[in-house]
Amino acid sequence: MIVKNISVLLVEDSPADARYVREMLLRPIYDIAHCDSLSQAFEDIGRHHFDVILLDLSLADSNGLETFEAIFERVPTIPIVILTGLVDEDVSSRAVKLGAQDYILKQDISQYTLSRAIRYAIERKQTEENSKRLLVLEQREEFMATLTHDLKNPLIGANRILELMAQQAMGVVSSEQSDLLLQVRDNNKMLLSMIQNLIEVYRFEKDINAVILENTNLLLIVSSCIKDIAPIAENRAIRIKTDFSEHLREVRADASAIRRVMQNLLDNALKFTPSGGEISLLVHPTNGCISVKIGDTGPGISTEEQAKLFQRFSQGRVGKKYTPGTGLGLYLCKQIVDAHNGQITCSSEEGRGTVFCVTLPAVPVAS
Repeated sequence: MIVKNISVLLVEDSPADARYVREMLLRPIYDIAHCDSLSQAFEDIGRHHFDVILLDLSLADSNGLETFEAIFERVPTIPIVILTGLVDEDVSSRAVKLGAQDYILKQDISQYTLSRAIRYAIERKQTEENSKRLLVLEQREEFMATLTHDLKNPLIGANRILELMAQQAMGVVSSEQSDLLLQVRDNNKMLLSMIQNLIEVYRFEKDINAVILENTNLLLIVSSCIKDIAPIAENRAIRIKTDFSEHLREVRADASAIRRVMQNLLDNALKFTPSGGEISLLVHPTNGCISVKIGDTGPGISTEEQAKLFQRFSQGRVGKKYTPGTGLGLYLCKQIVDAHNGQITCSSEEGRGTVFCVTLPAVPVAS
């Protein structure tokens, strides 16, 4: 295994102290660059990457904590260990509060103490930077959740107005105008589905206990989802073929979460199925589980794309979609199905359509 050397910038204007520090930091573990002024340190930092900076506060062109602040402002992501001959508790406390990783008196330096200080400084700085990145990610996710939630209501309101206009409740419109209004409504429904996916992804990633399992009639959920997509399918002359087994047992599921899975898979089938095509739904018992298979007669998915289907933000190649998407729908489906101790799989062949299969544990038969 190749171990990367630690690159050190030593900023020290005393030749004797610089030589002593070099003796403490033995090669090949450390690659040491030395400079004796703040201005030279700035030049070195601009030319090279360093894992840690060892800084004397008293230089020919800078003195005191201003020296640290000048370096820290230039490279806040590089850990800085202050080496000083000044015994001053106030200065050391202020230095750490300002961002220094350590404050070591030169008379206390040994090979062990200096090596440990460097190692801990790097580890602490990495932890700080990771925490900052996590905070930024959390803030971004919070913003997206709020934004997507606020986008829902205007779209829902707009759809209601479009439907009233298409039904001539707000004045006479021609059949062509009514069809156009309904097409806009259907596009809005797709947008609403994408927005809901964003909200649900945030909810499931934030709370691993987001699902509440209850005895649930899966057939009722599937039937409800079919009813929702039926107008869009009819407008595009897409047939919906169903095959439901009788006397299906219930499943242990969160009804709203599983409805999101079925809705996403049916939305995908609509996206990929050309006008005049067919969507098939089969709901059958299998080995103590209930399986739902949703197939389409679309262009199919390559083997390469199938390997990435359930990844976050994964999308098909350009030109393969009939409508845009976020790349979150199938990722969310996988998160939800996994939370139910179920399975979701895909079988597809380019040019011959795609079938998604969701399998959920059925409620055990009472003994």
